[in-house]
Amino acid sequence: PVLGMKNPFHYRNKAQYPIGEDKAGNPVAGFYAGRTHSIIANTTCFLGSEKNEEILKAILSYMKDNHISAYNETTCKGIVRHVLIREGYYSKQIMVCLVVNLNSEKKTPSLPAQGKLVETLSRIPNMTSVSLSINTENTNVIMGKEIYTIWGKDTIEDTVYIRNAAKDFETAGKGITFSLSPLSFYQVNPVQMEKLYSIVLAYAELTGNEVVWDIYCGIGTISLFLAQNAKQVY
Repeated sequence: PVLGMKNPFHYRNKAQYPIGEDKAGNPVAGFYAGRTHSIIANTTCFLGSEKNEEILKAILSYMKDNHISAYNETTCKGIVRHVLIREGYYSKQIMVCLVVNLNSEKKTPSLPAQGKLVETLSRIPNMTSVSLSINTENTNVIMGKEIYTIWGKDTIEDTVYIRNAAKDFETAGKGITFSLSPLSFYQVNPVQMEKLYSIVLAYAELTGNEVVWDIYCGIGTISLFLAQNAKQVY
């Protein structure tokens, strides 16, 4: 049977917003219109964390006040391409990563007036990590391969619990805490993730003697839960 959510709003622990400019040249964040890369300006999303709007508005204000340009896909000019935001479901720790078109030949690339951005973001409750992802390629791939932390920690933490399906997933079992970087693959819906992993573990019916392979394991969320009940996990 379908195992739905009781409250299917504000559940996403990760969001990636493209950054562009409106007709007046003001920086905007939002979502791409269908089958295009035209940005529909919007900082309010009922799927993402409610903190996202505050963070996006702070970044857009910083860009406007300090004349920081948005990246233009046609000309390949401009600086800020995307903003990635993660929030730990249990830890409440927040990570902000700006994807930028900056020359990384310097030892540590930096944004113009970067200190003002850091000062603003660091005042937001539970802000834990602020970083830059360097992407100078003419590509639709969002994240670059180089990440530079400009404030706080390199990662945030969050915990996943295996729950008892027979009790409607209300009773938390043993939890495993994970460190998440901007490039980590991690399920974006933590409530349903726990349901999914609980069902996987129940269906596996492990006795402690099995060797298990987890193919395409991401950061190993399922692997580590199975490892508690199997002989070996690869």
